[in-house]
Amino acid sequence: MLAACFGQEIKVAQGATPAGEGKWVNLTVASVTSYLKANGTGKFTPSLTVRCEAVGKPGKEDHSVVVLLDTGGVAPGTISKRANAAVDLAAPKDNPDLFGRENLLLPMKLDNHQQKRTWELLPKSDAVYVYMGAGETGIGAIMSPTQFTEKILSTAVLTIDFQPFGQADVFESKFLTGGMKKEFQQHRECSLK
Repeated sequence: MLAACFGQEIKVAQGATPAGEGKWVNLTVASVTSYLKANGTGKFTPSLTVRCEAVGKPGKEDHSVVVLLDTGGVAPGTISKRANAAVDLAAPKDNPDLFGRENLLLPMKLDNHQQKRTWELLPKSDAVYVYMGAGETGIGAIMSPTQFTEKILSTAVLTIDFQPFGQADVFESKFLTGGMKKEFQQHRECSLK
């Protein structure tokens, strides 16, 4: 399902949790910017997903929210630089380049308020990162996924910088998030409480 909000399409996907004890909804917005893939097979457009989950009986659900960023792949050792938490991770056995991009501190702007936040590569993924919360910012060192979601829902533009795999330059992904709040509020699974 697609919802058009403030000129930006929001893809909505819904389903049940694997154990059937709850429901989830994904709200995904594509970047208005894209980059040419390193292999020359076309352009890639990053996406930002707010995933909500509600587990339990209606009215008594436990809610959770995570924010995912599909980068299409990040080059190891980029200006994104590894976050401090990366030193706690075990050394990789098969792919040392993967370790250099598992835990990144990405420059971001929420309506032009600059900060850097930690994103961690999802297991079994080469391109999708989950927002972790710690970072370097003037507004505090920790912003939980719930607090970050609140910021996303109250901002018009979110930009996240990273260096795509095989690219020489840093790419600025730009998400128009102004319509996400309205869509977020329409789903029982989505709650920040």
